[in-house]
Formats: sequence, structure tokens, C-alpha cells
Amino acid sequence: MRIGDLMDKDLTSITENTTLKEAIEILSQHNLTGLPVVDELGALVGFISEKDIIQASLPGYCDYLVGAAFIPDFDQLSEKLRKKGQEPVGKYMTREVIYFSEDDSDLHVALSLIQKGLKMAPVVGKDGVFIGIVSRAHLIEHIMCEEKEN
Repeated sequence: MRIGDLMDKDLTSITENTTLKEAIEILSQHNLTGLPVVDELGALVGFISEKDIIQASLPGYCDYLVGAAFIPDFDQLSEKLRKKGQEPVGKYMTREVIYFSEDDSDLHVALSLIQKGLKMAPVVGKDGVFIGIVSRAHLIEHIMCEEKEN
């Protein structure tokens, strides 16, 4: 099945000039772990995740972070996050984004997400414009529902 038929068509996204604080607020409001970054025409130009924002505050620390229990000094993390809050997303976003085309198959996308260790990825139309998000949850739901119907 085409990924365009399975993707979430919620176009929640931000621009490079969005502050890290605004990005975190949007992530929290929408219960997301990452956001596509688009230009004024809606073309995908990057992606920012919670992990990117933590790395911006404590560079190199995410390599050692297995869980929140391993944060040695939460006050230090809090202070650094507050300081970074007004900086633009464009400074920290991933520019080489792994994305999919609406015509990619569900199998190709599932394998790619698993192999690359991604929870979600943007989907773009033929013109490079952001048109949706596909996640492991979408694919699992699709597989479970398909199995039930057969």
C-alpha cells in the first residue's frame, strides 16, 4: 500500500525562525517527538526533535543518555534549556532529513524506519512540499487492521 494512504495528514510544522521554546511548546501540545521544518512555500528544509533540543543544551550528553534517570544535575539541564529557549530552530535542526514520498510502499517505509531507528518521518509530495507524517505507530496500526480484515 502507498504510504500516502496511511500517513497522518496533520501539517503541524515550524520554520527555521521558530524559537526552541516555541518548538517545545508545539511538541508538547501535539504530543509529538519531532517536527518538520518548512520554508515559506511549505517545502521541507529540516527536522527538529526533542533529542536535538537536549543536545543543543548539553552537547555530547545525549550519547550517554539512556533514560532521564541518568541526568546528573537536573538544575543544570533546566538552566541550559532556558538559556537556549530563544534561539532559532534553524541553528540546531537536522538539515539532511530522511523523508518519504507519498508513493513509497508501506514495506519500504517500515523497513527504513526500523533500520534507521526512527519513530517518525515526514512525507513530501512530488514538488518537495511537506504533506504529512508517517510513524511506526501508523504502520503497526495498518498491519494489525489489515490482518484482522483478512
